[in-house]
Amino acid sequence: MNEVTMDQTLNVGSEITLAEGIVKHIKIGTIGLIRQVRQNMKGISYRFSQSIGREKWESSEGTTEIDWPSVEAAYRKTFDLVLVEGLSDEEYEQVNDEGIKELENLMERFL
Repeated sequence: MNEVTMDQTLNVGSEITLAEGIVKHIKIGTIGLIRQVRQNMKGISYRFSQSIGREKWESSEGTTEIDWPSVEAAYRKTFDLVLVEGLSDEEYEQVNDEGIKELENLMERFL
């Protein structure tokens, strides 16, 4: 069995680099996985990069409340679903600008 066939059997897709020394494998997008991702992200209309490190915005005249920590947490949970190895807290904190772009592109593939 060649490496590609073995990866497909194990539901392993391509690799992404999130920072120096942090390379992750993406799971192959099955219907079940896509359904889980969409369920996790239901009602979230903001990009991952918008949510990083922000505090909750309270509603005021003309604006609605945005719970940024909850948005970021939903993305973190979803990254663990779609990355074979998951993403530890330490790795998450080390993700660089290019890695953030990779994670956003990854989410577009599943949403």
